[in-house]
Amino acid sequence: MHDDVIASFDDCLNRLTRLRAALTAARPVRPGERRHAVEQAILAAEHFATAASRALAEQPRVPEVMV
Repeated sequence: MHDDVIASFDDCLNRLTRLRAALTAARPVRPGERRHAVEQAILAAEHFATAASRALAEQPRVPEVMV
């Protein structure tokens, strides 16, 4: 589970980083570009949330130990 969650998390962060870089580039922004970037960011986050939720559902819940 751990590897799958980390891979999904990394994928999400990479997508968000690319979107951010595209929006912060020194150039004029096309009409609708920011909205499209936000929609893509939402999709990336939803994809991660779905993948992580599935991975968690496959594992039995273990009580956390507070140290």
